[in-house]
Amino acid sequence: MKILVTGASGQIGSYVLERFSDKHETIGVDLKPYPFKDLKDAVIQGDLRNYDFVRGIVRDVDAVIHLAAQVSVERSWNDPIYDAENNIIATINLLKACADVGVGKFIYISSAAVYGNPRYVPIDEEHPKNPISPYGVSKLAGEYYCKVFSDKICTVIVRPFNVFSARMDPNNPYSGVIAKFIFRVKQKLPPIIYGDGRQTRDFIHVKDVVNFTEVVLKKGKSGETYNVGTGRETSIIELAEIILEIAKINVKPIFDKPRRGDIRRSFADISKARKLGFKPKTDLRKDLKEIFEMWEDEG
Repeated sequence: MKILVTGASGQIGSYVLERFSDKHETIGVDLKPYPFKDLKDAVIQGDLRNYDFVRGIVRDVDAVIHLAAQVSVERSWNDPIYDAENNIIATINLLKACADVGVGKFIYISSAAVYGNPRYVPIDEEHPKNPISPYGVSKLAGEYYCKVFSDKICTVIVRPFNVFSARMDPNNPYSGVIAKFIFRVKQKLPPIIYGDGRQTRDFIHVKDVVNFTEVVLKKGKSGETYNVGTGRETSIIELAEIILEIAKINVKPIFDKPRRGDIRRSFADISKARKLGFKPKTDLRKDLKEIFEMWEDEG
C-alpha cells in the first residue's frame, strides 16, 4: 500500500510517518522541512492550498492520512482567513484530488475542539457540535466535507483529545499545558495554573493516536467518526502535581485568573474505538516521566 501523510513534520504527523514507513511505501508532505534525519528524503515540501500540487502528490496513492492543519486556537482568532485556508481549503483540495484520481481511503484527523463546551461527559461522537473558536469551526467544516465526499471516496474521521509527546515544542507559545508545565519545572519554576485547576482533560500519548490511525486504516467505515482518547479525565492541578513529583522540586503551582472560554470538563467516550479493537496504553505518569527525562538529556 502507498500512503501519503500530510503534516508530516508536525508532532503527530512525524510519528505517523515513521510508523507507516516501516510497513508501507509512505511519503509525507508539509509546508515546513522535516525536522528529523531518518526520513527527510521521504517528505515533500509544498502547499496544500495549491490544487495542482495536491493532485500531483495524490496520484498513485492508495490512502491519505490528513494531519496538516493550522492548530493554534489563538492564531485562528488573530488570522481566521489563514486558519480557513489551511484547514478548509487544503482539505477540500485533497478530497477533490483523491476523488478525481481514485484514492481508496482518506483518514481525516479532526479535533475534540469541534464539540465546544461539553453538555455532558464523557463526550461521545453524537455530542452536539458547537465549536467556540475559528479553529474548531474550520476542523468541523473539514468533517462535513469528508462526509459529503464519502460517496466518492472512503472517508473516516478521527477526533483526538489532548495529545502529548516528546516532540511537543515548549518554545512555541501555542503549546499545550503539558509542554508549558514541563518547560517551567525544568527551570525550577512553578507551573502556572489558570483558574482553580479543577478543569479536566483527556491526555493521550501520541503512540495511542498512531495505533488508532492504523486501526481505522484497516477497519474504519466510510463516513464514520471516532473519538480517540483514554476515556479518563485528569485535572490540571493533578497534572501539575505529577510533573512536580517527577521533577523532585519543592514548589507549589502559581494560580492566575481563569482564561476566557476555558472548558471546565472534557474527556472522551471511546466506546466506538474500542469496538474496532482499540485499547489505549497511555500511562500518564510513566509517559510524562519519560518525556521529562528525554528533555533533561537534551538540555
